[in-house]
Amino acid sequence: MHLYLIRHGQTDWNRDHRIMGVGTVPLNESGRAAVAELARALKAKQISVVYTSTVERALESARILAGEWGAELREEPRLNESPFEGWIGKTYDELRDDENFKRYFDAPTRARFSNGEGMADIQKRALDAVVRIARETWMGRAAAVSHSDVIKPVLAHYLGMDLDSMHRLSIANASASLIDYKEAIPHIRYVNFAPWQWRDAP
Repeated sequence: MHLYLIRHGQTDWNRDHRIMGVGTVPLNESGRAAVAELARALKAKQISVVYTSTVERALESARILAGEWGAELREEPRLNESPFEGWIGKTYDELRDDENFKRYFDAPTRARFSNGEGMADIQKRALDAVVRIARETWMGRAAAVSHSDVIKPVLAHYLGMDLDSMHRLSIANASASLIDYKEAIPHIRYVNFAPWQWRDAP
C-alpha cells in the first residue's frame, strides 16, 4: 500500500508567514495552480481515495486532487492542523520575541501552543489516522491531505527521528511525501516532492 502525504497549497497567509491554525483561509491563485500541477504529476499513480483534513485550505486542495484523479474524497479530522489559539493571525516576525514560539521550533514537545494538545498528541492522532488509512486501502494507493506540522511528526516517527528534531524536515506547500507499507517495516520512498518548484527552471 502506498500513502501519499500531501501538504495543502499556498494561501496568502502562508506567503506572509502568518499563523492560520484551523481558520478559514482559502488557497491563493499560486496555491491552486501548484496543487493542480502536483495532481497532474501523480495522476498516473492511480490514487483511488483522498483523505483530508477538514480545514478549508486542505479541503480545497483535496477537491482539486480528487477531481483530477477521479478519486473518492473522505474527511479525516485527525489530519487537522493544531488550533494555535494564541498565535492566530500573527506573523513570525511579530512572534520572534515570544519564548514559547522560539521553543516550538527548538523543542516542539516542550512548547505550549494549543489549549488542547501538545506535539506528541498531534503525532499520535496523525499516526492513528494514517495507520487506519493504510488498513482501509490495503494493496491500493491513497493520499492524505494535511498540514506541514502534522506531516512532519508522522515522517519523524517512520524515520526513527526524535520528535524534537521534526523541523529538520522541510514540507513545502503542494508537496507529496510517500510512505510504502508493502513491507513489514514501512519505508519512506521520498519526502517533499513538489514538481512546481522546477516549473521555471532552465
